[in-house]
Amino acid sequence: MDHKKHKEHKNHSKHIQEFRTKFFVSLILTVPILALSQTIQAWLNFTLDVPFQKEIVFLFSLLIYVYGGSPFLRGIFQEIKKRQPGMMTLIGTAISVAFFF
Repeated sequence: MDHKKHKEHKNHSKHIQEFRTKFFVSLILTVPILALSQTIQAWLNFTLDVPFQKEIVFLFSLLIYVYGGSPFLRGIFQEIKKRQPGMMTLIGTAISVAFFF
């Protein structure tokens, strides 16, 4: 029984580390999105003109959605397959609606 608990704890720690890594990578990728956002530029009263600015913002947003959201997006399919929607479905749906909006 102790071996099983140790294995579950080790697996849980791996998930925590995965979420932490994805969070910080996504946080770093958010900085250029905010800097290139016309709304943020208007609020802070500055301008950055970069060629293909909208495309760059879209690509960085797509990276964050796919990379940072992958645990939740995978979770949607697992929960729906089991016919037991839960927190992964809720978060996956929320990030999908926000991204596609």
